[in-house]
Amino acid sequence: MARLLDVSRTGIWQALQDLDESGLSLQRIRGRGYRLPRGIQWLNRERILSAIGTNANRIDLMLADSVESTNSMLLQNTALGAPHGSCLASELQTRGRGRRGRSWHTGLGGGLAFSLLWRFNQGVASLSGLSLAAGVAVARALREAGVSDVSLKWPNDVLHRHHKLAGILIELQGDMLGPSAAVIGIGLNLKLSDRTRSAIDQAVTDVHSICKAPPDRNLLQGRLLAHLIEVLDLFSESGFSALREEWRQLHAYHGKTVRLLQPNGPVVEGRIVDVSDDGSLLLDSGSGPRRIANGEISLRGAA
Repeated sequence: MARLLDVSRTGIWQALQDLDESGLSLQRIRGRGYRLPRGIQWLNRERILSAIGTNANRIDLMLADSVESTNSMLLQNTALGAPHGSCLASELQTRGRGRRGRSWHTGLGGGLAFSLLWRFNQGVASLSGLSLAAGVAVARALREAGVSDVSLKWPNDVLHRHHKLAGILIELQGDMLGPSAAVIGIGLNLKLSDRTRSAIDQAVTDVHSICKAPPDRNLLQGRLLAHLIEVLDLFSESGFSALREEWRQLHAYHGKTVRLLQPNGPVVEGRIVDVSDDGSLLLDSGSGPRRIANGEISLRGAA
């Protein structure tokens, strides 16, 4: 490397010191140099578009080596008039975001991190349930790729046996009466390094831990987009109600007793009865079903 780049070996050593921060495990072999214990499947635009299939022309795909947040960057582009179907996927996010201000951790090549811009004629008020609809698309793509036992957790988590596998972050722009735009951010764990896993404060898993033959990274990225297009088309026409039954069948907590944690309110315990046509959770805490629509609510299995 030093010879090819016309720098000193010390320069190579210094340049590689921060590589661990990106989630890569670098093996240092005394007297010989450095190597990666496993290869990386880099994102490839042509292969992703090919995997989308007949709807590939509806996606304006952009790939980045590294961004702070795909959602933040695409939101800026949305305000500047980015076209419907714009999609930004990045090899690495340095400040990935989840709900309630949480960070989303992923290493270089260890996951999929992308955001999709979808414009609606309806107003912002009509987009309730969008994160649930996106969850259905992610579950479809994962099952198609051979990932078993995928379930959903209201309102935006994708689970495998109650371990978080993927997360969804929806951010909206527009008027209450329309038109409106949604930036749909999705983070999916493919293969978490020990360093990345240790930075996460909840039970997590990744595709490589589930599948004996993990899917190709570009193929999975393309199929996620293909299923998102199908689901978003249906959502645009009929709202979440058209996907309600499929989501209900996937819900990991359906019919179970849970605790609802509200940032500025008491903990409420009750049984999940259903989900409404607008994506609200129906919880029975002893006095009949109560509609929960607040996006700041977290679910935990009750003791």
